[in-house]
Amino acid sequence: MNPPIPAEFQEFVDDIIRSGSFHSEAEVVSEALRLLRKREQLCREVNAGIKQLDEGEGIDGEEVFERLERKAEGIARQTTPQDQ
Repeated sequence: MNPPIPAEFQEFVDDIIRSGSFHSEAEVVSEALRLLRKREQLCREVNAGIKQLDEGEGIDGEEVFERLERKAEGIARQTTPQDQ
């Protein structure tokens, strides 16, 4: 299947191919679809997070930063050479 490139995008696609980033229109379309799939997944995840917040399932920001700080300190202790 080789869907036609809309005229408004043809010059852009041609420029990308000429730059060497992609070798064909099919590669450009494949990458566009891959990115669209990622964007759709991200939107679903964001909407799920918003729903959780709306339902009171969120974590306080201060608590999040405290957890991250403790985690970072633990990692730092594991990677710091011990005095011998």
